[in-house]
Amino acid sequence: MKMNSIATKQLPLLFSQWRVNRGEGLKTSSPSMILDKWNTMINGKLNPLNTNDDLLDAQALQLVINESEEDQQTIRSMMIEDLIEKPNVMDKEQYVKVNQTLLIRILDKLFAYCQTSPLNENLLLLYNTISQHLQSTLDFVEDFFNNYFDHNEKVPEPYISIAKENIKKQVKQLKYTFSKQECTDPFLTNIVLDSIQHLLGAESIVITYSRLSYHKMLLNELLSRKVIQSTQSFKEALYYINYNEDNFVTYEYEWLKELTKELTTNQEKIVALRFEQKKINQLSLKPNCCYNPNMPSLKDQINRWIDEEVKFLANIQLPEKVGYKLNENEDKIHTSLSVAKLAVLLRLLVIDKIIINRTVAPMLRVAAKIFTTLQADDISFGSLETKYHAPDKATINAVRDMLFKWINILNRL
Repeated sequence: MKMNSIATKQLPLLFSQWRVNRGEGLKTSSPSMILDKWNTMINGKLNPLNTNDDLLDAQALQLVINESEEDQQTIRSMMIEDLIEKPNVMDKEQYVKVNQTLLIRILDKLFAYCQTSPLNENLLLLYNTISQHLQSTLDFVEDFFNNYFDHNEKVPEPYISIAKENIKKQVKQLKYTFSKQECTDPFLTNIVLDSIQHLLGAESIVITYSRLSYHKMLLNELLSRKVIQSTQSFKEALYYINYNEDNFVTYEYEWLKELTKELTTNQEKIVALRFEQKKINQLSLKPNCCYNPNMPSLKDQINRWIDEEVKFLANIQLPEKVGYKLNENEDKIHTSLSVAKLAVLLRLLVIDKIIINRTVAPMLRVAAKIFTTLQADDISFGSLETKYHAPDKATINAVRDMLFKWINILNRL
């Protein structure tokens, strides 16, 4: 008799204003009306501060769960029908945005309720089940109406909670991977890791769908084996996904300054900057992708900096450094190596931390100036840098044979 009392007195009060009368072919006027029903219920009768013993009965809660499941299917059908009837794109966007906002608002409220302590087990089950129905509906809206879905809207709290746990696991895996290899500049990797951890820890940050999606893509890119092979490949991956984060942009500025610091003439500096600009502009770029949508793209910021620096260097007349002109025999270190073999040997010295220059490019520029090869007295910096970062198998095998030969020589010393 207790259950009958609940069914006839309390639950109709919750549903009577909006409930679908399926037997007579009547329906609610819109999905937003159904969602508004749940919003009213959750803020009122289903608020943990307002629930009474009758409503906490398992059978009574099951009726509410059943109603939630039925409404989940109804909303999907109604949204498809309604959007077909709306020819105007702006109307469709507004329609999806209203329902998206309502779903997120209710999900956030239920998530807050689930953090209440102590909380009745039956009520917790109810909150979790309704949340699953609502999240499923929101996922449906995002999948089927993606062109009208507002990706600048905040992600619901339950989804953020799960996503953060997954990101933490990936960050832990990434830190472990970086700790086991020495080919990537640790200062650069820390810049990226710090920005991800800031997302996880800063409560003031509004995590939108686009922001969360970008960080997932960023982590997937960084966990790629190819990306972590060298600092250059790491940077190329960041350019690909338009990682226009302030600290990385500053890192690139400093790297370009370091690149030209040891060069003697303004013309040499201009040539070096233009060469780097050419390489950057030739990098592939993922469309419609950026870390910070409120700032210019990464390529645009770097290009502007280089253009301004080149303009400055071209318009000023600074006293050039006067170098002491040594004769040809003293000016160079002559070798019988090819450019490819020299590049591999230099890379071995860097990896083994025998050469400990902070950045590779300036070191390679010095090497190109002071070494000769069997084929030429003047080594092209571009050629040396390319073969340094991308050695071919034949050269690697040749250098391996050379090292074995050195071992035999050592045994005879």
